Amino acid sequence: MLYLVTTELSRIPIDHQIVMVDGTVPGWTPRPQDLHWDHHRPQGADIQIDEMPVPRDTLMEDLAGDLPPCIVTPQLDADACCAAAWFQLSRSDLQPETVNRLRAIAWDCDHLIVPEDKLSPWAEFAAKAVIALKRTGAAIVTELQLPRDRHIWSPQQWETYFSEGFKRDTEWLIEAAKGQQPWPGERGEADNYWQKIEQDASLLLAQNRIKLFSTSHGAVAVGDLRDLGHYIDPKSFNQAIISWASLEQLRPETLLVREHKNGGTQYTLGCLPTHPQTRQLDYTAGTFERLTQAELTKNPSSEGWGGRRTVGGSGWNTPSQLSIEEAIFLLE
Repeated sequence: MLYLVTTELSRIPIDHQIVMVDGTVPGWTPRPQDLHWDHHRPQGADIQIDEMPVPRDTLMEDLAGDLPPCIVTPQLDADACCAAAWFQLSRSDLQPETVNRLRAIAWDCDHLIVPEDKLSPWAEFAAKAVIALKRTGAAIVTELQLPRDRHIWSPQQWETYFSEGFKRDTEWLIEAAKGQQPWPGERGEADNYWQKIEQDASLLLAQNRIKLFSTSHGAVAVGDLRDLGHYIDPKSFNQAIISWASLEQLRPETLLVREHKNGGTQYTLGCLPTHPQTRQLDYTAGTFERLTQAELTKNPSSEGWGGRRTVGGSGWNTPSQLSIEEAIFLLE
């Protein structure tokens, strides 16, 4: 099985059946033999596997084309890996407990919380699993002999790194579902990560990296992660916010600011999972459209904004031209 993480249309192989999951590479259009599941659409499902059919045997066999499959996603995360695993697991593998585990992992990945329904018994498991999957990257850097300084990686090195992570994490989930090894996090891989989340939450506050921007409907929390030097888990950002401000004074939306890979600014538009108004959010119902139109006004070649109901952001391949104030104004 070939795995590919890319946002570049030119990198998608034409000699494979493309299985696009959990997002769409800008400009890509499926051919008749390709498969496409993307819950980042108006009224899309909360997680990717909820958009995918239950296999008769495996989806890979049920929907096979004449070409070998290549699973593609624009961004490596646990939700994409759950979808890639679902594509390859058999109906007999997908017992109710296994389905609950995969759904809980995807929920924690995409929403930083597991809903209080039949998945709630799997909340702690899912949080640890997502963390464990994120931690596979260090071994990949060593094994592929990539430079320790990621700032000097070429686009090809980044693609190789993420694609290998996509492969390994998906195969881990498949083997766990088949009972061939423990699930991610069950061997204590995530035990020390909770401390790091707390430390990074304190760091964000100590360095004054969280600001509240007032609007007519309450304040929007903004996190500035530029020039920080290391990855910050969104859980750290949310923990810092709720330890510093009351939910009553906040809107459910959040905005993270990072450096774009091509220079300039990249935004992630998220939410506070525990905010009472979060379930009413739907960025696909006009918000992304307004932000995209504002981007195109400043840069006609911009990809614009996109995502799903409660999380998304500015373009993968083009930096945003909007200021923080402009982006927040367009949330109204």
